[in-house]
Amino acid sequence: MYAFISPEMTADPSDISGFENKPSWDVAVRFQDLKRFGHIPDKEKFILKKRAVEGILTRAHQILGAVIKREKQLTLNHAEFIHSGAKGDLDILATLDESLSTGQTNPIDFLRYEARVEKNPDIQLLMDASLSMTGEKIALLAVAVAVVSLCIPSKNLSLMGFDSKITWIKRFSQNLTVTQIIEKVLELPTGGFTNMELALENSAQSLRASSKTNSNVILISDGKYTEGGDPSYLAGQFKKLNVLKIGRDQAGRLLLEELTSKGNGRFFEARKLSELPKIMYGAIRQLI
Repeated sequence: MYAFISPEMTADPSDISGFENKPSWDVAVRFQDLKRFGHIPDKEKFILKKRAVEGILTRAHQILGAVIKREKQLTLNHAEFIHSGAKGDLDILATLDESLSTGQTNPIDFLRYEARVEKNPDIQLLMDASLSMTGEKIALLAVAVAVVSLCIPSKNLSLMGFDSKITWIKRFSQNLTVTQIIEKVLELPTGGFTNMELALENSAQSLRASSKTNSNVILISDGKYTEGGDPSYLAGQFKKLNVLKIGRDQAGRLLLEELTSKGNGRFFEARKLSELPKIMYGAIRQLI
């Protein structure tokens, strides 16, 4: 009986010949391997990164289709309506009520509008980037991040990768394009242990420092920490700590459910990693 050897294992991993002709998704999957080889000219590395980002964005747009922005209804006075730039119409009944109940002499002061304002909640993603997150896994993680980045304005989004240490991809104060965010995810250093305690501790500190404690935090993990202590005591420091569990392994499920319960959040699960981007999109739709 012969052992199965995957096709990609039969070739020299440092050989990038022909990759300019491969589908962009294949480039995204192999990107972390390809970029490590120092003999590749910078120009070719730039092209590889561009192709990888194209592959990620194509997958993300396939999931999103036509993105419909979630909106909330508000009744605004004239000054608020003009300042917000919201879409809407004059609310005749509310305007009449206001004109009858107040002594305003300037008619414009009692105009009321039924406005439609986009709901843009603050989202912070905490992503496990340990040794297990390589190859196609990191590419799928990048697609999930792209889905979120296409739905949420940059100013409302913060992202952190973690293994034995934390890597800030983007803080709330930074303004990055979707392409820049994808590039940073693809460049995430992977390979350490999983220190969930460190990630949650730094996340809570960052939210307090930026006055974003009402943010929806989404922890993406299989729930198994291999460094640091049990992080469950930190869950109470969050107002909305959500979890997206990845993988079929149930070893870390109880911890993730505990974090969700203590952190007043919701629990999502992608049993197959290929489902991660689609499950992430469903999670974002629910949370906003």
